[in-house]
Amino acid sequence: MPSEFVQELEGMIHERRKTTSPLYQTILEGKATNRLLQTFVIQRWPVKSWWTRNVIGVATRVDDIPIRRALIENAYEEETGALSHSKRHVTTFEDFGRSVGVAPESLPHATLFPETIALVEHNKNACCNTSVHFTEGTASVLLLMEGQPPITDTKGSSMMAVMRDAYKLPEWGYEFFKHHASSDAGSEGVSDLEEEHTAPLRDLLDLYCNTPELQERARQSLATAIELRHSHFDAILREAYDPSEPVFVYQGEGA
Repeated sequence: MPSEFVQELEGMIHERRKTTSPLYQTILEGKATNRLLQTFVIQRWPVKSWWTRNVIGVATRVDDIPIRRALIENAYEEETGALSHSKRHVTTFEDFGRSVGVAPESLPHATLFPETIALVEHNKNACCNTSVHFTEGTASVLLLMEGQPPITDTKGSSMMAVMRDAYKLPEWGYEFFKHHASSDAGSEGVSDLEEEHTAPLRDLLDLYCNTPELQERARQSLATAIELRHSHFDAILREAYDPSEPVFVYQGEGA
Protein backbone atom coordinates (compact mmCIF):
# COMPACT_ATOMS: atom_id res chain seq x y z
CA MET A 1 0.00 0.00 0.00
CA PRO A 2 1.60 3.31 -1.05
CA SER A 3 2.17 5.91 1.63
CA GLU A 4 -0.19 8.84 2.05
CA PHE A 5 2.37 11.09 0.35
CA VAL A 6 2.73 8.82 -2.68
CA GLN A 7 -1.04 8.53 -2.90
CA GLU A 8 -1.20 12.34 -2.94
CA LEU A 9 1.25 12.48 -5.85
CA GLU A 10 -0.68 9.82 -7.73
CA GLY A 11 -3.87 11.76 -7.10
CA MET A 12 -2.27 14.82 -8.73
CA ILE A 13 -1.29 12.70 -11.72
CA HIS A 14 -4.75 11.17 -12.01
CA GLU A 15 -6.45 14.55 -11.85
CA ARG A 16 -4.47 15.83 -14.87
CA ARG A 17 -4.00 12.47 -16.60
CA LYS A 18 -3.34 12.35 -20.33
CA THR A 19 -6.98 11.73 -21.18
CA THR A 20 -7.92 15.16 -19.75
CA SER A 21 -5.89 16.71 -22.59
CA PRO A 22 -7.82 17.81 -25.71
CA LEU A 23 -4.90 16.46 -27.75
CA TYR A 24 -5.32 12.93 -26.46
CA GLN A 25 -9.10 13.22 -26.58
CA THR A 26 -8.89 14.12 -30.28
CA ILE A 27 -6.58 11.21 -31.04
CA LEU A 28 -8.61 8.73 -28.98
CA GLU A 29 -11.84 9.82 -30.66
CA GLY A 30 -10.35 8.75 -34.00
CA LYS A 31 -10.34 12.34 -35.29
CA ALA A 32 -6.60 12.87 -35.76
CA THR A 33 -5.35 14.10 -39.11
CA ASN A 34 -2.09 13.06 -40.74
CA ARG A 35 -0.52 16.42 -39.86
CA LEU A 36 -1.54 16.11 -36.22
CA LEU A 37 -0.11 12.60 -35.85
CA GLN A 38 3.11 13.62 -37.59
CA THR A 39 3.50 16.61 -35.28
CA PHE A 40 2.68 14.42 -32.29
CA VAL A 41 5.58 12.14 -33.23
CA ILE A 42 8.00 14.99 -33.91
CA GLN A 43 7.29 16.85 -30.67
CA ARG A 44 6.95 13.78 -28.41
CA TRP A 45 10.12 12.10 -29.67
CA PRO A 46 12.58 14.30 -27.72
CA VAL A 47 10.77 13.54 -24.45
CA LYS A 48 10.94 9.82 -25.15
CA SER A 49 14.52 9.87 -26.41
CA TRP A 50 15.65 11.34 -23.07
CA TRP A 51 13.74 8.79 -20.98
CA THR A 52 16.51 6.29 -20.25
CA ARG A 53 19.02 9.03 -19.48
CA ASN A 54 16.58 10.50 -17.00
CA VAL A 55 16.00 7.08 -15.40
CA ILE A 56 19.74 6.51 -15.11
CA GLY A 57 20.24 10.03 -13.76
CA VAL A 58 18.05 9.04 -10.82
CA ALA A 59 19.35 5.47 -10.52
CA THR A 60 22.99 6.47 -10.10
CA ARG A 61 22.12 8.28 -6.87
CA VAL A 62 20.02 5.51 -5.28
CA ASP A 63 21.85 3.46 -2.64
CA ASP A 64 19.11 0.83 -2.22
CA ILE A 65 20.20 -2.06 -4.45
CA PRO A 66 16.79 -3.59 -5.33
CA ILE A 67 15.40 -0.18 -6.28
CA ARG A 68 18.51 0.75 -8.25
CA ARG A 69 18.44 -2.61 -10.03
CA ALA A 70 14.77 -2.11 -10.95
CA LEU A 71 15.55 1.29 -12.46
CA ILE A 72 18.48 -0.12 -14.41
CA GLU A 73 16.29 -2.95 -15.69
CA ASN A 74 13.74 -0.32 -16.76
CA ALA A 75 16.43 1.51 -18.74
CA TYR A 76 17.78 -1.77 -20.17
CA GLU A 77 14.34 -2.81 -21.41
CA GLU A 78 13.71 0.63 -22.91
CA GLU A 79 17.07 0.65 -24.71
CA THR A 80 16.96 -2.95 -25.97
CA GLY A 81 13.44 -4.39 -25.72
CA ALA A 82 15.17 -7.60 -24.66
CA LEU A 83 13.01 -8.38 -21.63
CA SER A 84 9.77 -8.05 -23.60
CA HIS A 85 11.23 -9.69 -26.73
CA SER A 86 10.59 -6.49 -28.65
CA LYS A 87 12.83 -3.71 -29.96
CA ARG A 88 14.30 -0.57 -28.43
CA HIS A 89 11.19 1.30 -27.37
CA VAL A 90 12.15 4.57 -29.03
CA THR A 91 12.64 2.59 -32.24
CA THR A 92 9.06 1.34 -31.98
CA PHE A 93 7.93 4.97 -31.53
CA GLU A 94 9.92 5.87 -34.64
CA ASP A 95 8.16 3.01 -36.42
CA PHE A 96 4.86 4.60 -35.41
CA GLY A 97 6.17 7.82 -36.91
CA ARG A 98 7.14 6.02 -40.09
CA SER A 99 3.61 4.63 -40.37
CA VAL A 100 2.23 8.19 -40.42
CA GLY A 101 4.90 9.53 -42.77
CA VAL A 102 7.72 10.79 -40.52
CA ALA A 103 11.23 9.70 -41.50
CA PRO A 104 13.07 8.51 -38.35
CA GLU A 105 16.34 10.12 -39.46
CA SER A 106 14.64 13.53 -39.46
CA LEU A 107 13.66 13.44 -35.81
CA PRO A 108 16.93 14.51 -34.13
CA HIS A 109 17.02 17.60 -36.35
CA ALA A 110 13.36 18.65 -36.17
CA THR A 111 12.34 22.13 -35.07
CA LEU A 112 10.82 21.93 -31.60
CA PHE A 113 8.10 24.07 -30.10
CA PRO A 114 9.14 26.21 -27.11
CA GLU A 115 6.74 24.14 -24.98
CA THR A 116 8.54 20.96 -26.00
CA ILE A 117 11.93 22.42 -25.13
CA ALA A 118 10.66 23.63 -21.75
CA LEU A 119 9.36 20.17 -20.86
CA VAL A 120 12.52 18.37 -21.96
CA GLU A 121 14.72 20.80 -20.01
CA HIS A 122 12.60 20.44 -16.88
CA ASN A 123 12.87 16.65 -17.07
CA LYS A 124 16.63 16.72 -17.62
CA ASN A 125 17.17 19.12 -14.72
CA ALA A 126 14.93 17.21 -12.32
CA CYS A 127 16.58 13.86 -13.03
CA CYS A 128 20.16 14.57 -14.05
CA ASN A 129 21.20 17.73 -12.16
CA THR A 130 23.02 16.48 -9.08
CA SER A 131 22.16 19.74 -7.29
CA VAL A 132 18.50 18.68 -7.42
CA HIS A 133 17.43 15.88 -5.07
CA PHE A 134 16.65 12.78 -7.10
CA THR A 135 13.21 12.41 -5.52
CA GLU A 136 12.10 15.48 -7.48
CA GLY A 137 12.85 13.72 -10.76
CA THR A 138 11.30 10.52 -9.48
CA ALA A 139 8.03 12.30 -8.71
CA SER A 140 7.84 14.77 -11.58
CA VAL A 141 9.26 12.70 -14.44
CA LEU A 142 9.41 8.98 -13.70
CA LEU A 143 6.20 8.60 -11.68
CA LEU A 144 4.35 11.05 -13.91
CA MET A 145 5.24 9.10 -17.04
CA GLU A 146 5.06 5.54 -15.69
CA GLY A 147 2.16 6.04 -13.30
CA GLN A 148 -0.50 7.18 -15.77
CA PRO A 149 -3.96 5.62 -15.57
CA PRO A 150 -5.11 3.74 -18.71
CA ILE A 151 -5.20 5.90 -21.86
CA THR A 152 -8.60 4.98 -23.26
CA ASP A 153 -11.40 6.32 -25.39
CA THR A 154 -14.89 6.97 -24.01
CA LYS A 155 -15.81 3.32 -24.60
CA GLY A 156 -12.85 2.10 -22.58
CA SER A 157 -10.72 0.92 -25.50
CA SER A 158 -6.97 1.37 -25.18
CA MET A 159 -4.91 3.79 -27.25
CA MET A 160 -3.29 0.75 -28.84
CA ALA A 161 -6.71 -0.49 -29.95
CA VAL A 162 -7.58 2.94 -31.35
CA MET A 163 -4.36 3.02 -33.36
CA ARG A 164 -5.13 -0.45 -34.71
CA ASP A 165 -8.87 -0.13 -35.30
CA ALA A 166 -9.55 3.55 -36.03
CA TYR A 167 -6.36 4.51 -37.87
CA LYS A 168 -5.77 1.00 -39.31
CA LEU A 169 -2.09 0.94 -38.45
CA PRO A 170 -0.22 -2.31 -39.07
CA GLU A 171 1.19 -4.12 -36.04
CA TRP A 172 4.67 -2.72 -36.59
CA GLY A 173 3.13 0.77 -36.54
CA TYR A 174 1.34 0.36 -33.21
CA GLU A 175 3.86 -1.87 -31.39
CA PHE A 176 4.99 1.05 -29.24
CA PHE A 177 1.52 1.27 -27.75
CA LYS A 178 1.58 -2.40 -26.74
CA HIS A 179 4.14 -1.42 -24.12
CA HIS A 180 2.92 2.06 -23.26
CA ALA A 181 -0.84 2.29 -23.86
CA SER A 182 -2.36 -1.18 -24.11
CA SER A 183 -4.55 -1.32 -20.99
CA ASP A 184 -8.28 -0.83 -21.23
CA ALA A 185 -10.50 1.01 -18.78
CA GLY A 186 -10.69 -1.94 -16.39
CA SER A 187 -6.97 -1.86 -15.61
CA GLU A 188 -5.04 0.11 -13.00
CA GLY A 189 -2.02 1.12 -15.06
CA VAL A 190 -1.44 2.29 -18.61
CA SER A 191 0.16 -1.07 -19.45
CA ASP A 192 1.42 -4.14 -17.58
CA LEU A 193 5.01 -3.09 -18.22
CA GLU A 194 4.55 0.45 -16.93
CA GLU A 195 2.68 -0.80 -13.85
CA GLU A 196 5.66 -3.04 -13.15
CA HIS A 197 7.99 -0.06 -13.53
CA THR A 198 5.87 2.10 -11.22
CA ALA A 199 6.16 -0.12 -8.14
CA PRO A 200 9.87 0.64 -7.38
CA LEU A 201 9.20 4.35 -7.85
CA ARG A 202 6.67 4.23 -5.02
CA ASP A 203 9.23 2.39 -2.89
CA LEU A 204 11.90 4.97 -3.73
CA LEU A 205 9.69 7.88 -2.73
CA ASP A 206 8.64 6.16 0.49
CA LEU A 207 12.27 5.50 1.40
CA TYR A 208 14.01 8.70 0.35
CA CYS A 209 11.41 11.48 0.14
CA ASN A 210 11.14 11.41 3.89
CA THR A 211 11.16 15.00 5.17
CA PRO A 212 8.56 17.76 4.81
CA GLU A 213 11.06 19.81 2.80
CA LEU A 214 11.83 17.04 0.33
CA GLN A 215 8.16 16.19 -0.03
CA GLU A 216 7.23 19.79 -0.75
CA ARG A 217 9.96 20.11 -3.36
CA ALA A 218 8.83 16.88 -5.02
CA ARG A 219 5.21 18.04 -4.91
CA GLN A 220 6.07 21.39 -6.51
CA SER A 221 8.27 19.77 -9.15
CA LEU A 222 5.41 17.45 -10.09
CA ALA A 223 2.96 20.35 -10.27
CA THR A 224 5.36 22.23 -12.56
CA ALA A 225 5.86 19.18 -14.76
CA ILE A 226 2.13 18.63 -15.12
CA GLU A 227 1.62 22.22 -16.27
CA LEU A 228 4.56 22.04 -18.70
CA ARG A 229 3.33 18.71 -20.04
CA HIS A 230 -0.18 19.98 -20.72
CA SER A 231 1.18 23.15 -22.33
CA HIS A 232 3.24 20.87 -24.57
CA PHE A 233 0.14 18.82 -25.46
CA ASP A 234 -1.88 21.98 -26.10
CA ALA A 235 0.80 23.37 -28.41
CA ILE A 236 0.76 20.22 -30.54
CA LEU A 237 -3.01 20.45 -30.97
CA ARG A 238 -3.00 24.22 -31.51
CA GLU A 239 -0.26 24.21 -34.13
CA ALA A 240 -1.14 21.04 -36.04
CA TYR A 241 -4.87 20.36 -35.94
CA ASP A 242 -7.47 21.57 -38.38
CA PRO A 243 -10.71 19.57 -38.18
CA SER A 244 -11.46 20.42 -41.81
CA GLU A 245 -8.53 18.21 -42.87
CA PRO A 246 -9.32 14.53 -43.49
CA VAL A 247 -8.93 12.03 -40.68
CA PHE A 248 -5.83 9.89 -41.09
CA VAL A 249 -6.22 6.28 -42.17
CA TYR A 250 -3.12 4.21 -42.92
CA GLN A 251 -2.71 3.59 -46.63
CA GLY A 252 0.51 1.63 -46.74
CA GLU A 253 4.12 1.75 -45.53
CA GLY A 254 5.61 5.22 -45.48
CA ALA A 255 2.15 6.84 -45.36
